[in-house]
Amino acid sequence: MNFEKTFNPNQEKKVEEVSTEQINRALETIYKTLEIDSDEDIDDFDEILKKATKSLPQYQKVERGLDGTDYQDIPYALFQMLKKDLDEQSTNQSISGDGVLIKSMREGSLECAGRTMIASTFLQEREVDHAVVYAPGHAFLIIELPGDSLAYFDPNNNLYFTFPKSSLEGYRDTKTTSECKMKEYEPRDGDFFEGIGTAYSHFVTLPPQEGIGRHYLGNISAALHGNEEFDSSFIPVDEEASQATHHITSKIYGNNEVIEDFQKRVETLIQEEEQRTEYGKKVIDDILKKHPHRDDFISHLIKKIDTDLGYMIPYVKNASVDQKQSYAEKVWNYLNSRTI
Repeated sequence: MNFEKTFNPNQEKKVEEVSTEQINRALETIYKTLEIDSDEDIDDFDEILKKATKSLPQYQKVERGLDGTDYQDIPYALFQMLKKDLDEQSTNQSISGDGVLIKSMREGSLECAGRTMIASTFLQEREVDHAVVYAPGHAFLIIELPGDSLAYFDPNNNLYFTFPKSSLEGYRDTKTTSECKMKEYEPRDGDFFEGIGTAYSHFVTLPPQEGIGRHYLGNISAALHGNEEFDSSFIPVDEEASQATHHITSKIYGNNEVIEDFQKRVETLIQEEEQRTEYGKKVIDDILKKHPHRDDFISHLIKKIDTDLGYMIPYVKNASVDQKQSYAEKVWNYLNSRTI
């Protein structure tokens, strides 16, 4: 039930030997997407990327909109400004582009890694502790909250929920790269959710600056590799430069064994996530076909939440009857607001 398309960046590969020419072609593409001169030192990539992100109109809109927001309210307020359903209300629905590289983002398009980059840069500027997530084909944030709580922050799928830190198996802190799995939990008083999509249950958390940097360079590599998400980005396919981008990533951030091990399995994990999403959609569609009336639909969806479907929506699986009712009503309203 992740109703929005997510990106599937070409996985990073360890490259033993690349030529200077190949590296220069990769650098030329990086600089072009960042809209900067080619004499910039790539060793300053983090600062270059931060400066470019802060120059985006979408970032500046966030800055203006959240000026004066109390520190504890920033995570949810930021989600409200970046969630994708606001784009659908925009008059610029004809805008195309990859939505993850600076040049495309400046023209108006935003996708998962783009929203994550804007959000993480803003949170870093305000010293809000968080990790950038590398999920199978997707990017979002995990944000530290008071009281041993975390927030699952995925504006590209319009999903935000809070949960106990203890339910994120493998997670250590925002400074440590960790492979994590979401365990079943019981929402506590004060936990809440917004959205109806499925949550990723298996992913890697990365320190913020490294996380957005690796995502950006991974998407450069994917564009050079010729991934279809970048068809409108006008980046010529260049497999050698794509491979050289991995060399540049390693030069900047070093080798990360957790990421490298996860990437060996990422294609399988992407397939598993796609199967979960299709299964969730099928379950919902089947209920709607068999129970087309509102109260009947809601009643049967709640029953499904108590079974296998609930594992895909951990924020409501063990929630109160009222919260499950609220979730089912939101799904009904969503389905009736679109053409099925």
